Amino acid sequence: MRNWWQSLGIGNKLNIPIQAMLIVVLSFAHFWVMEHIRDEILDGAERRAAVSADGIINGMNMMMLNGMIIDPDNRRLFIQKMGDSDHVKELRIIRAKQVQDQYGPGLPEEQVADEMDHRVMATKQTEFLLNEDSSAPTLRAVVPFIASTNYRGTNCLSCHDVEADSVNGAASITIDMTDDFEAIRHTQVLLWAGQIVLQILLFFATHSMIACFMRRIIVLQSRMEAMQATGSMERFIPIELRTGCQDEIGKLTSAFNRMSETLYNSEKSMRLATSIYQSNADAIVVTDENNLIVDVNPAFTRITDYTLDEVRGKNPRLMQSGHHDTKFYEEMWQQILGEGHWKGEIWDKRKDGELFAKMANIIVLRNADGSIYRYVAQFSDITEKKHKDEMIHWQANYDPLTNLPNRRLFHDRLGQAIKMAHRKALPLALFFIDLDHFKEINDQCGHANGDVLLMEVAQRLSSCVREADTVARLGGDEFTVILPDLGDTPQINRIAENIIEKLAQPFYFLNDETKHHISASIGIAIYPQDTTAFDGLLKCADKAMYAAKAAGRNRYIYFPESGQ
Repeated sequence: MRNWWQSLGIGNKLNIPIQAMLIVVLSFAHFWVMEHIRDEILDGAERRAAVSADGIINGMNMMMLNGMIIDPDNRRLFIQKMGDSDHVKELRIIRAKQVQDQYGPGLPEEQVADEMDHRVMATKQTEFLLNEDSSAPTLRAVVPFIASTNYRGTNCLSCHDVEADSVNGAASITIDMTDDFEAIRHTQVLLWAGQIVLQILLFFATHSMIACFMRRIIVLQSRMEAMQATGSMERFIPIELRTGCQDEIGKLTSAFNRMSETLYNSEKSMRLATSIYQSNADAIVVTDENNLIVDVNPAFTRITDYTLDEVRGKNPRLMQSGHHDTKFYEEMWQQILGEGHWKGEIWDKRKDGELFAKMANIIVLRNADGSIYRYVAQFSDITEKKHKDEMIHWQANYDPLTNLPNRRLFHDRLGQAIKMAHRKALPLALFFIDLDHFKEINDQCGHANGDVLLMEVAQRLSSCVREADTVARLGGDEFTVILPDLGDTPQINRIAENIIEKLAQPFYFLNDETKHHISASIGIAIYPQDTTAFDGLLKCADKAMYAAKAAGRNRYIYFPESGQ
């Protein structure tokens, strides 16, 4: 079944479900109309039966007024005359118990005969019973007679010793439904015939309409097969479209024309690039005069994860990482357009968003008239090399335990700070910090916990200074802080007091609720007040630190106060 369906053309695949849907809709409409007609016919029959039964009750009322109702023969004759019709199968009057109690049981046929009679007497509601026997269909109606003080101008209670709104009796009539059911069957045959004719007409109409739409798809298919057979776009001729043809098939044809034209243009550029990029380990990107990507080589996909289909017709800026500002790209394009080439390092991002560094070389290919034909960019991935360089730089300049600048970077930062302080004629403060009682904790709690304490000290120190300041670890439990551009001594005092306060707070180790305490001895030297020499400034701060320790620790002392 599945293979059969797949072997069908698109036209048949559209026509079959449409015809099936039409069959379902028309069949539903057929049954709905037929049910509506049947209900109308049966409702009419019920109205006829009810009117006939009501007429019998009226006749009995008239006989009661003239006294003829007392004679059973008169009642039997009346029923016989009223039922003398081809459409009346049975007609009788039912006498209620309260009437029997007052006037006697009456004729045998006037007694309650079945459950339907009982229900009508009890509920005071008219009931109908349809017998759909195909050979003799009938409809029976039982209509109650309600005693009233004004039943169509007659006071029933003047003759009957009963309560108002009680049931005196009922009229039961059974009519022949043969003609009614024949009318239903005849209507059903006409509806079936009409549905079949309409289905045939709709089949040919939808088939013709689908064939009209499919004609353009067949033309499109034949062109595609012809292109596939030749294997070349050199003989490509766009499919002609009628003016204003904007439906889905028209848009598909337009898309096919645009795609074919793009492939045609790409084929020419591929001949130029194939010999270059196929064997090159570096990524190559070829863009048109509008800097929209025309071609990329396999190395480009390997480095960026973008395929040619994903980037064709797009600007290479889709790989921009945001690492460079607008000025960087402006200067790059100025050199490309002015000198015809550019070489440099760029940070871009791969398809998954990962940043990578590349060494790029971009050149311009021009037509004979000097207009731009293509841009060709060749680049290699230098991310790993950059990471190695950064790692080497980190290892050379930062303390691996606390991530603070080490002694080497500290010296560089201090030298730069002294030069800036000299140029701006502003003082510079240098803190030399030594931790008190660190050795005892390191010996008692182990070197691992000692390292944890040093990392926490680094964080606390960093939290006490500004972003422009430098906190460094020279080694062991010795730290330094460079504070440039400080205008007055009170500000330096606040920072020193804050450091002493932070470091005096307890330290905790993992799985150890014991409070461990250290303190800090800080020596402070001021440039150029204490000295203008690089080594001299560090020595002054070191001497002041020792003076703070000698004075009892957990304090800060300026170099002039150290007595040195």
